[in-house]
Amino acid sequence: MNNSNSLSYSGKSYSRALLTKEGIVVKTQGPVTDAYDQVGNSNGSTVSFLSGCFTCLNTDYECDPSTVGLLPNNTLIPFRRILNAKSVDSLEQSRDGYGRLAQSSAGPSDPNAVRHDNVNRMDKKGLDDDGNGDEDEDEESANSLIELTFVVPQGNDIVPQKLYLSIEHVPTVGGSLMNKNQPIKDSNADGGGSSSTMTTSSQEDTENIVELIFQRSFEGIKRHKSILVVINPYGGKGKARTLYETKCHPILASTECKIDIAYTKYARHAMDIARDLDLEKYDTIACASGDGIPYEIINGLYQRPDRVAAFNKLTVTQLPCGSGNAMSISCHWTNNPSYAALCLVKSTEARIDMMCCSQESYANEFPRLSFLSQTYGVIAESDINTEFIRWMGPSRFELGVAVTVLQGRKYPCDLYVKYAVKDKKDIHIHYIEQKNKTTLLFDRETTTPEECTAQLASDNDLTEDDFKLKYSLNNDVPEDWERLNPDIANNLQIFYTGKMPYMAADTKFFPAALPSDGSFDMVITDSRTPLTKITPILLSLDKGTHILEPEVIHAKVLAYRLVPKIEEGLFSVDGEKFPLETMQVEILPRLVKTLLVNGSYIDSEFDTMI
Repeated sequence: MNNSNSLSYSGKSYSRALLTKEGIVVKTQGPVTDAYDQVGNSNGSTVSFLSGCFTCLNTDYECDPSTVGLLPNNTLIPFRRILNAKSVDSLEQSRDGYGRLAQSSAGPSDPNAVRHDNVNRMDKKGLDDDGNGDEDEDEESANSLIELTFVVPQGNDIVPQKLYLSIEHVPTVGGSLMNKNQPIKDSNADGGGSSSTMTTSSQEDTENIVELIFQRSFEGIKRHKSILVVINPYGGKGKARTLYETKCHPILASTECKIDIAYTKYARHAMDIARDLDLEKYDTIACASGDGIPYEIINGLYQRPDRVAAFNKLTVTQLPCGSGNAMSISCHWTNNPSYAALCLVKSTEARIDMMCCSQESYANEFPRLSFLSQTYGVIAESDINTEFIRWMGPSRFELGVAVTVLQGRKYPCDLYVKYAVKDKKDIHIHYIEQKNKTTLLFDRETTTPEECTAQLASDNDLTEDDFKLKYSLNNDVPEDWERLNPDIANNLQIFYTGKMPYMAADTKFFPAALPSDGSFDMVITDSRTPLTKITPILLSLDKGTHILEPEVIHAKVLAYRLVPKIEEGLFSVDGEKFPLETMQVEILPRLVKTLLVNGSYIDSEFDTMI
């Protein structure tokens, strides 16, 4: 190639790059004639970009699908966007006669098979377009060529992209290749600093750089996950499977993760899958569904005779492919499947509290774990009784709430509560204190990888005692529980308790919810509240400011017992229909491992609410 910006080794176009504290800066950029994304596209066109200031992929960089493999000069690829890195000598997968990556044996004709295309390799001798492996072109660069896989924005999603890079400058400390515990200072990246850099020249150096890229890209994060993806093919209006295959799998398959797929075939099938799962095979269960499958998975694990080992070993997370994706919104900070897939491989393992529900019809066999919410009254009726119009999406729920509120219905009960924090001002103080603890724990600038590893190890210390309930449904209400004023309880309109801030994409019902503060939130409204006041309360659910209104009761609780006084109705637990009978719920602290961005829920901005 004669283009002055074009670099090649054995016919393989590549770019020169620098390793910096924030990521990899692509410097000299030529046409990438042999770049493939995970969907199988390739393009050999030449695009010219102007050099200038760093363009960070953290911004909404417009990626043209027709130019996959091309980036503007001086583009910064942040470590958090990097999925994989390989030395050229480790690329062993063969290509077909047209130079394309060989396809796995599982193809479209076998939709239930797992496509193990997550490790992309090619023979070194196949680097040349004609297969001859010309060793005369840029021999020095051959020793430093790295295949980098990362994600770039494309429309509303992110997609994997590959580049072949020669990492020319790497910060060194004392003349040695910097390790992960040493700070990176690169004068080429930030315009200052006095540290030296090294030019890579040996295969050993390249392997060390690859490992350094991995360490920086997955700092404090488990690599090489073994993932069981559980897909509800009927979820998301029947689009769950397609959403996973087109938006999630390409990202997961670009990593070194092992992926198996299971499809649910009947009601509660996911519960059976979790109950019978071989714990040795997996460390992560990803639910490509709405919130119903995580509920089933968690309860299937809970019913195992070796449940202590199951909850110590497995992480449960969600890829938002259903109509209700509260878990992903709260934990991954998104309801976009592709971004959630990136969060799956890049987020921090953390334990979250569970709520344990007991009713007479099932408590003696197995109580039910709830990760999201329980509700009685308007919300429960609106959620379950609008299932027949699920095709409307989230608007069906809003319609149901509006109709029920306008009818002025009330749901009398007796309610007994064990409070953790009762006063609204104290809730605000509690929230800030607990949030600051989480921030300090998972702050990568102040926490070493060794401390992260030690914290994760200490989280794996559940015993059978952690599953034992403090309060029995068969006993009288404990003396230190408080009874809700009967004047309010007999005119109850909304009773809603929950553990995550978002109940839907635009419903921030529990903005004070925290992952593991040992309590859960309770919200109550009175059916006698004038429509002129209840309407703005309902309209402020997207902002979460409804809990500040004087007409809304909001508290942090440890347990409660609700005794319904109506003859017909229901409870809704994590979106599932539960019988109309006395329900008792209590907190079970730090029971389930999941994946949280920076170790915390999405920022609900509750600490700024006044």
